[in-house]
Amino acid sequence: KMLGRSKIFTPLLLRSRNFATYKTSTGLVGLAVDPEGRTTLNTLAGQILSSVKRIPSCQYRENVEKWFEFIAKVTTEKSDIKEIENEIDLGQIEEVIEMAKDEMSLVDYYYENRGWELVATANKDADALVAEMADTIYFADPSKRNTAV
Repeated sequence: KMLGRSKIFTPLLLRSRNFATYKTSTGLVGLAVDPEGRTTLNTLAGQILSSVKRIPSCQYRENVEKWFEFIAKVTTEKSDIKEIENEIDLGQIEEVIEMAKDEMSLVDYYYENRGWELVATANKDADALVAEMADTIYFADPSKRNTAV
């Protein structure tokens, strides 16, 4: 008696491939499934955390470190892709991988252009403008607002 194709072929396929994901498509044009998404994202998080250390202490560095320490923790502690996606809550893991790649480019750009200095200069300029216009700008104090109608 001949065995059906599904009884022989399917188990061989499943044994020959390591399915690290639950999907065959992201449903997003141009964004393919990364079967090793957890590993890819964890590696990118580590690279970003290493790269951002070149930047002096500033708000941008602190924010990047917080996010990617969180992502590294989640991708280390969890192995199920859906659980990782739910915990990170930024979309599919492939989308988060693309965001991480973009962040890596931004870290490099920020470092090369000394972004922390540009932010400090912009803050000083804004503070000087507010001081210059202090007699013409009125900042309301919400705690002194009259709520009686």
